[in-house]
Amino acid sequence: MAFHHRESGNVTVIDLNGTLDIYTATDLKTLIDALSSNGKVNFIINMDKLSYIDSSGIGMLIKLMNQTKEKKGKFFLTKMKPPLEKVFKVAGLSSYFQFIGEKEFAEQYPN
Repeated sequence: MAFHHRESGNVTVIDLNGTLDIYTATDLKTLIDALSSNGKVNFIINMDKLSYIDSSGIGMLIKLMNQTKEKKGKFFLTKMKPPLEKVFKVAGLSSYFQFIGEKEFAEQYPN
């Protein structure tokens, strides 16, 4: 798993690349914890290059979203590929997370 993050106004965009699983989920938590300790509270997780997610990865996203909400921040997912989107729908998580559409993401948070 590779992470790249960038600032866009008061939002931190985190681009995921590879897999988010039992072996890499804690790396994402470490990154967001470090950013949070520096005052960052609004996050967009770009899943465009995420190829696989397991229950540990999903659980970590839930944990990070809840942690962000506790700090009065915002936590969005974007650019989820159809196979991963299907996992979220089957697990009943599509209505749990907030999503930003690809067009809106591209317009507001260009690379």
